[in-house]
Amino acid sequence: MSDIRMMIGGLFLLYGVILIVVGALGSAINLWTGLAMAVFGGAFVAWARFRRL
Repeated sequence: MSDIRMMIGGLFLLYGVILIVVGALGSAINLWTGLAMAVFGGAFVAWARFRRL
């Protein structure tokens, strides 16, 4: 189960970083959405990693 959480969190984190880069070059909505997605994805990955211990 934690592998699924890790994969979903990683995808959120990756897409969040992509949106941050696009938002830094253009639209502010992409920047804020990317920041929120990156934080959510990072929390999801941390939850999956620390839940195993």
